[in-house]
Amino acid sequence: MYERFFGLKEKPFEITPDTEFFFSSEIHAEGLATLEYAVMEGKSFTVITGEVGCGKTTLIHRLLNELNGNVRSSYIFNPLMDTKEFLNFICTDFGITGDVSRTNAGSLEVLHDFLLECHRKNEKVFLIVDEAQALNEQLLQLIRMLTNLETSKNKLLNVMLIGQPELNETLNKKNLRALKQRISLRYHLNPLNRDETFEYILYRLKKAGGKDIRIFDNSALKQIYRYSGGIPRLINILCDNALVTGFSTGVKRIDKKIILNIIRDLEGAVKKKERPKTGNLTFIMIILGFSALGLFIILALMFLLFRI
Repeated sequence: MYERFFGLKEKPFEITPDTEFFFSSEIHAEGLATLEYAVMEGKSFTVITGEVGCGKTTLIHRLLNELNGNVRSSYIFNPLMDTKEFLNFICTDFGITGDVSRTNAGSLEVLHDFLLECHRKNEKVFLIVDEAQALNEQLLQLIRMLTNLETSKNKLLNVMLIGQPELNETLNKKNLRALKQRISLRYHLNPLNRDETFEYILYRLKKAGGKDIRIFDNSALKQIYRYSGGIPRLINILCDNALVTGFSTGVKRIDKKIILNIIRDLEGAVKKKERPKTGNLTFIMIILGFSALGLFIILALMFLLFRI
């Protein structure tokens, strides 16, 4: 839509986890290094947390693209399941054939056989759960049981839980302390700082084929950071809307005013509740006062007439 207008080959601010647009900021580089280390060393339990829109899913996809043939993985992107569905999904994702309506015990049996076969082939096996803050207690206890699948020297299944900060609160519950004790690696993905936000925007414009990437002026960049707090998803939403606005109005240089208008639209215009004007309110009170006085006079006259 606006690509040709701004000299771009593709849209630079899509919110899908496109690894081609992976921006290796310091925090994202450290997060990816943590996951790579977990794979290389076969760490049995890794937890990665971060606020909504910080790039956790993009990080996972980047890792999955790097895995070689000696690493098998099952990636669960929606953990809203019961234990039977969860086990069946894992088995199917690993390519384990059999009756999809198998019981939990049956699923655990065939999964254990699969893991032993992978161990004999010197293959590492990882279960990666995204949006892990949505895991209920039953599934977390099941995951703890899955980490019990082991030989005398090695864990057969390695687990990565990726989720919002609420995941830490869940894992800190007293009844899940046995699971928490198994965590061998942790990393929290923070938002981008101001300089990284500016670099992120320029990087994505350049990656999208832009030759003149000075589309956003300094005032716009500062306002984007102020509103987004350095969260990549919010940055993408603001910038994409700004490019649409620039295209529709014929403006090739995005400034603070455009960004503020977009923020207002995204937040929704809040209409202030109208209050009666002071003059009108005073007038109404006077009328009511006279009405009450008139009623009092009428009642007094009626009382006098009846006495006579």
